[in-house]
Amino acid sequence: MKIITKTQSICSVCHRPVEAFYAEDGGTVFFRKNCPEHGNTQVRAAENEADFAEWAASPVVNIAPKMPVTAGRDGECPLHCGTCDLHLQTACCVLLDVTERCNQHCPWCFARADEADAAPDPGLGRIAAWYDRLLALGEERTFNIQLSGGEPTVREDLAEIVRMGREKGFEYIQLNTNGRRLAQEDAYAETLKEAGVSVAFLQFDGTDDRIYRALRGEPLLDLKRKAVENCRRAKLPVTLVPTLVSDVNLDNIGEILRFMLDNLDVVKGVHFQPASFFGRHPGAADAGGDENRVTLFETMREIERQTGGLFSRKDMFPITAGHPLCCFSGSYLREPDGGVKSLMGARQREAGASCCCEPDPLETIRRDRDFVLDKWNIDTADYLPGEAGETGEATQSGGAGETASAMGFDEFLSYVKRNRFTLSGMAFQDMSNLDAERLKRCRVQVFTKDERLIPFCAYNSMYRPGGL
Repeated sequence: MKIITKTQSICSVCHRPVEAFYAEDGGTVFFRKNCPEHGNTQVRAAENEADFAEWAASPVVNIAPKMPVTAGRDGECPLHCGTCDLHLQTACCVLLDVTERCNQHCPWCFARADEADAAPDPGLGRIAAWYDRLLALGEERTFNIQLSGGEPTVREDLAEIVRMGREKGFEYIQLNTNGRRLAQEDAYAETLKEAGVSVAFLQFDGTDDRIYRALRGEPLLDLKRKAVENCRRAKLPVTLVPTLVSDVNLDNIGEILRFMLDNLDVVKGVHFQPASFFGRHPGAADAGGDENRVTLFETMREIERQTGGLFSRKDMFPITAGHPLCCFSGSYLREPDGGVKSLMGARQREAGASCCCEPDPLETIRRDRDFVLDKWNIDTADYLPGEAGETGEATQSGGAGETASAMGFDEFLSYVKRNRFTLSGMAFQDMSNLDAERLKRCRVQVFTKDERLIPFCAYNSMYRPGGL
């Protein structure tokens, strides 16, 4: 076994800080940690050492939070989250859990959501105070907000929560939802759109009810389709969010992407989430093992394979304002002939999925937050730097130039609005593979009831009520 790089983690049993490292064995890269008391454990990090080396070598820009909330102790990450003064990356997106209740009981649920033992919902006054605190912690530009839970739509005052956030100045408010209420109440999507929801992140695990029976405990495909249709009528953009489990729906990636392309007027992207083994899931007693684990690299490879090369692995990039092993992202335009063009211009190909070429590092965060704000917008046509439009780089790199030259500018703007989309994926960590260096650079953070900002993976593994 050849050690590639060293880091730090915590023991899954005693929760003490332990040494950890990435190592190659037989061409596969594993994350391995050593506890003097409980021995060695390892899980797959990448199926191919070359893929791992390429991805891990991506440039990283660190923009530390301007206002740390807690004091960290070197060598004890992530035991002092807050974010602490050792954290290296300010947040792009902040999650607010507005309820612990849920109207489903999924066998796979990172939040362990359940009506039976849910705490009372925080009141509007409390949420208003959360918004105010986040405004104070923001870095020159408000955080992007994700309303989560539990299932946020079980709250009858959800539209008021959204409206209040927009009135306080938050430009992007994302709804994380299973879509049940969006499907069952025809006017509900319109109510949320009018209140100011920017995009519905819709739990969408596949195009076959066998998948939903395995992951959600019931057939839900018709409900998902109905939710998409109601969002279409409300002009509320949707991102499909599949939880990927190796022996359940990894082979359905191509069909999920075809569903997106068939509904591109309202479905503006797919955000793949390989299953992580925290919360509620089958096999929880043994931390899920490694047999059902899906890596980011496996996801990208399957995207290319199952679409016959329509999407190329080379057009997917790691984030640079964060840790490269956490995410991939690609921006695309569907061409009139049904083909797909990457909108990653020359600058993005050099810098990664987020533009990090600015002389002011904080501009990276502003651009990241603005990218998230704009990329699912179906009301206006927006462009990333380097896409067709402002700089023309996409024309130079073979992006949207041919399409632009074939139609007038106004027509092209309308075309892009309808046909631009993104693919992305996020590899959440759990107790078996918590990497302190990744956590220190986490930019997706949970705002807790005691007003701390905790990296998403640390929160769900350690800090969520009922965790550890």
